[in-house]
Amino acid sequence: MRKFVCLIALAGLACLSGAAPQKPARQLRDDGTYQNGGYWATPLPWLMATLMRADASRAARAFCDAVEDFKGRGDINEWVNDNAATKRGVKSYCASAAMPLAGLKRLRAHLARAGQQLAPDLEQRVRAAEAWLVPQVRWILRASSRFGQGAVRIFTPDASGGYRAFWVRDWSYAIEGYPEAFSQKEIHDGYLFLAAAQRADGCMPDRVRPDGRGVYSPGGEAEPLSKNGSVDQSPFMVILCHEYWKLSEDLAPFRQTADALEKAMNFTPRNPDNGLVTITDSALFRPYSFLDSVPLVGDEQFSSVLYWDACLKLAEMFKSDGRADRAARWHREAERITAAMPTLWDERTGLFVAASKNWRQPSVWGSIFAVYAGAATQNQAERITGWCLKNYDLIVRQGQVRHLPKGTFWGRPSPEYVGPVAGPAERMN
Repeated sequence: MRKFVCLIALAGLACLSGAAPQKPARQLRDDGTYQNGGYWATPLPWLMATLMRADASRAARAFCDAVEDFKGRGDINEWVNDNAATKRGVKSYCASAAMPLAGLKRLRAHLARAGQQLAPDLEQRVRAAEAWLVPQVRWILRASSRFGQGAVRIFTPDASGGYRAFWVRDWSYAIEGYPEAFSQKEIHDGYLFLAAAQRADGCMPDRVRPDGRGVYSPGGEAEPLSKNGSVDQSPFMVILCHEYWKLSEDLAPFRQTADALEKAMNFTPRNPDNGLVTITDSALFRPYSFLDSVPLVGDEQFSSVLYWDACLKLAEMFKSDGRADRAARWHREAERITAAMPTLWDERTGLFVAASKNWRQPSVWGSIFAVYAGAATQNQAERITGWCLKNYDLIVRQGQVRHLPKGTFWGRPSPEYVGPVAGPAERMN
């Protein structure tokens, strides 16, 4: 891994190594496009859960920064980078709107457990941000809905008409962040609508059209990115089923689809030697869909954590349904992943890498998600938290989070700069 040169930029970028500034100063590149340079609000709760381990106030300010940015723009967007040629994606985006509220719930639970309070001025700022955001989220989530086949209400990923189908992961994030927007019947019927589109070989849909037809790969229907979609599709269907159960205490949809969920989890490609989710060929499978334009190859860290989480949720539902033998099987699969996760840990940086082969770059999203989900060890979580606090300005812009540290791009691990050349880059800590 290459290390960023610690130069004082015009924007006041903090020096990571403590070395004296060099002149002429250079700035790390901060442009790129979409999944290779954009900042996203979807992972804000993962960042907040990571930061609050050491600094709850910093986590609260990240929430406020994001919401105030939404308010200032008059838009809650899919992603943002004002330096990019295309500055932002789809407007009124459900995951960007709802997921910050999941972070706020985590923060308040953390403060209650610790017997702590935010400073009065910061608490007031948080409350004002929440008061603005909640009605925006409610409107966006409801305005995203359409009627699908059988008069089932489906929920597209945005309220501006940019997406025209029912995406699995986006709806899961909407429910996670603001379940109050949906009735129990809507979640029940929507889950079964999605599950009904499962392919005969076990592949769950990337999305389902209003006519009930499943689409199995990210990308356009005429030009799919892969034969078998993204490796996150099966875990997200398990998570959706679990979300419904936790909200309703109704196991009926799980009982109806338990075999299908196991078939889907078995369809997900895994390394037979260690149990991690793996991609041998990007033409066959794509990674976690918020990285679907990135052809990662090898054991994939983010989706392995997601699969681990789904294993535990599947085991929990089987146990509650009195099927201890099937619950035990999925507990064992989760344990295999736990044992193998250190193979994707970079001790030098204190972060997880995105994939074991193509590319083994430090993954900001994957690392903070491991903390949020509980898949990181205590030591790993402490290292990730420390790295994020130290390098906050390299990964966060107005509360929104970059996939990789600023200046790095997928497939180009060396830091890249704009401005005068000031010497070779050092190696990253």
